[in-house]
Amino acid sequence: MRLTALLLATTAIFAAPARADTLPEAIAAAYSSTPQLTAARAQVRQVDETVAIAGSEMRPSLSADGLMQQDLTDNFGDNGRTWQAGATLRQAIFAGGRIRANISAAEARVEAARANLAAVEQDVIVQTVAAYADVLRTAEVVKLNENQVRVLEQQLRASRDRFEVGDVTRTDVAQSEARLAAARSTLEEVKGIAIVAEQNYERLTGRAPMALAPLPPLPPLPASADEARSIAGTNNPDLVAVRFAERASGQDVLAVKRSRAPTLGVAATGAYTQIDGVGGLNNFSGFTPQIRMTASMPIFTGGLVAAQVRQAQARQSELLEIVSLTERQVTASAVGNWSQFRAAQSVIQSARTQVSANALAAEGVRQENQVGSRDILDVLNAEQELLNARVALVQAERDSYVLAYQLLAAIGRADVALEGAPVSRYDPTVNYQRVKRRGWADFGYDGAPADNRAQNVAPLVGPQ
Repeated sequence: MRLTALLLATTAIFAAPARADTLPEAIAAAYSSTPQLTAARAQVRQVDETVAIAGSEMRPSLSADGLMQQDLTDNFGDNGRTWQAGATLRQAIFAGGRIRANISAAEARVEAARANLAAVEQDVIVQTVAAYADVLRTAEVVKLNENQVRVLEQQLRASRDRFEVGDVTRTDVAQSEARLAAARSTLEEVKGIAIVAEQNYERLTGRAPMALAPLPPLPPLPASADEARSIAGTNNPDLVAVRFAERASGQDVLAVKRSRAPTLGVAATGAYTQIDGVGGLNNFSGFTPQIRMTASMPIFTGGLVAAQVRQAQARQSELLEIVSLTERQVTASAVGNWSQFRAAQSVIQSARTQVSANALAAEGVRQENQVGSRDILDVLNAEQELLNARVALVQAERDSYVLAYQLLAAIGRADVALEGAPVSRYDPTVNYQRVKRRGWADFGYDGAPADNRAQNVAPLVGPQ
């Protein structure tokens, strides 16, 4: 039977009240507005603008010029004052392919930024799943330890009663007192851990955990380590991002090389000039239109272009190595998480067996103690072993669930959790198309960031 079928049949791990927040709701809250994600979305919008910036070199530009000049000599019997105003329209015609290469590099960096955003999204999802599972785990461990304290309190009362009638010794009573004191100390410790888990949950979701529903069944997972490796090699967002970054660096090299090519442009200028003379003499005014073609080509730059090319090539070389490094890391992560998840499944089965066996053993030791064939220490040890087994089972179930999502993140599929979450997916292409349409608008500013933070938020859907 395939592992996926087994996982889809997995039931909820922990019990919870009838009315409760769910994991999809927690994921929606974190995905909507956690600062880690909203900052990453703003970063993508920054990179979107690099395409418009690179493309602006292909568009015409218009500038206005003004001049007022006062000569300090009077060679011509005038006031020596000149007024001039004009405008110049410039248009690049040919740049040797440099502008096109810069645009291609910017487009590749946009894709890299989107992949980085996807990586942050999946990291936030895994963190939220872990925080949710931790709240459930610590709450269950607190309950187990509270029950342990109650059991040991009863055991101490029974020991004292039996000591009064001479059935046990003072040593037995002291052992019960010591074990109860240790249990109370452990209970306070796990309560502190539970508070930390709740604070971490609130940090991610922006709200305190109330009553959390049981963990839902897991999404489909790879059936083998080879399948996990194959999917990760294609879908892992960190790997996708660094591949696009390397592609952009290749375009950077091309752009620098093409800076050696000739450039050709055209400029149209219109200027109005007025010269003031004395008593109306030597006055001059007039409008002078001009059209000129400009051409340039670097011949010798003192080694500048060659150094810039080598620098860009070194950057590309670095990114090629980073691609190889990331491929190895992604493979190790996918295979490692898959193996750890399988191991965690086995640990759960063993922990369940231990709980069942320890529960039976503890009951047997209690019965044997009643007839005098076991002493108090045997009972206390049996109760402690049962508690340890139950806590280990809760921990194993939590670890298995979180490892499953870590595996999904490694193969680039942790965002499957958003399919059932009450939140709209943030689409980074919307802003890209917006700024692309406004590429010619020279005054197309956005509002003040402090007044427009909602642009970074994914809207929630339905009641929260």
